[in-house]
Amino acid sequence: MIKVHCFVSCVCEIIKRTPGVDHRPFYFGVWDADFSVNDQMELSYHSPHTRHNEFRDWYKLLYGISIEPWYNHKADKDTNIRTLVSLVENRPSDRQVMVMLDLYRLPERENKFHQNPFPHYVMLETTDNPDEWFMSDPDFRWEGVLPKDRILDSVRSPAAAGGFYFDGLNIRHTPAETVAAYFAQCMKTDHNPFTDALRRILRAHTGPDASQPLANLPHAFREIPVMAIRKYAFEHAFAWLLEDQGKQAEGAPWFEAVCEDIERLVKTYTQIQFRALKLVMSGDSALLASVEQLLDEQDEREFAIKTRLLGLFDDWQRYRNIGVPRPDTEQAPLEVL
Repeated sequence: MIKVHCFVSCVCEIIKRTPGVDHRPFYFGVWDADFSVNDQMELSYHSPHTRHNEFRDWYKLLYGISIEPWYNHKADKDTNIRTLVSLVENRPSDRQVMVMLDLYRLPERENKFHQNPFPHYVMLETTDNPDEWFMSDPDFRWEGVLPKDRILDSVRSPAAAGGFYFDGLNIRHTPAETVAAYFAQCMKTDHNPFTDALRRILRAHTGPDASQPLANLPHAFREIPVMAIRKYAFEHAFAWLLEDQGKQAEGAPWFEAVCEDIERLVKTYTQIQFRALKLVMSGDSALLASVEQLLDEQDEREFAIKTRLLGLFDDWQRYRNIGVPRPDTEQAPLEVL
């Protein structure tokens, strides 16, 4: 499974375990998922206002499951921790309890993005030992037992505030018409929000009209790796649209070529980050043009990927004999982490 988004990975885990239901259509909402750019023109994959409402609404429509928020953002941390403890310790066997914690506070866990803080969703269960809890982290493909106190300390982080629960009963097969409507909702055919945002941030820190110091650009770009991997969600869409038509994806030359383009899209964001850092460290203004060129190439690359995906989506609609409006470019963005 491609690791791209902790909230989506958590809620998809139970779908993956359900025969006859496929989690991959839910990833349609990930490649252009929403993010935050603050007043200092700093990129962030998370903001205190993130609630995942659109994802929760579509999860209900696609799979028939309600994702219920339990975290009270108006209450203090101790109150929310008491709620979490009660939910985990009184959890019915078919219930999943999600919580946002600060992964930086658990150094025994991998933190490959080296973020501090690192807000991240996991799922929790009790064990036979009242002082230890079982943690499931599908996004990092990790699960194991950790001291309860250590987990709760990571939840106490000011950077972590959020939690949901959902029940795994009555998961339903998703109608093709609903999948098509979700695809149309998610697909942005005339702009690439992430690349657009990087271009705005770059220009806010460079040139005579810059509103922010050039020295702040590396900090403004620091979370690029966390969001660049969301583009791997394209692979899920291509694979599912092929396989649902009875065609092979894995190993097929056309699919493998698409995956190479997606890989190049993801990796080039890292190149943009490094080149921007070099621009700041060297003061060589000629590097600015090269960063702009990379951003233009990213637009061209992602539009080409979207065009191929739209063509495959049309084929799938004809195969399924369904008709829905083509993706509407005026749709509101998804609010996701």
